[in-house]
Amino acid sequence: MIMNCKLLYYVSPKDNFEADGRIFLKGEKYPVYDVDGDSLLIAENGDFRFTNQLMKQVIEEWELEVTEI
Repeated sequence: MIMNCKLLYYVSPKDNFEADGRIFLKGEKYPVYDVDGDSLLIAENGDFRFTNQLMKQVIEEWELEVTEI
């Protein structure tokens, strides 16, 4: 359980892929939380913490679909 954070939205990959050893599966929704002004993206087996600006680039470059809450 993640404490002291706010769920921002979910992202879904178009295909299965791996980034720095973290796995994302097609058809799954992965939560993105605000943690102290950064974006925390939860994967199948770990997470990434990005600045909000970098998270926007990650969504574009990894071709993630955003689902607002």
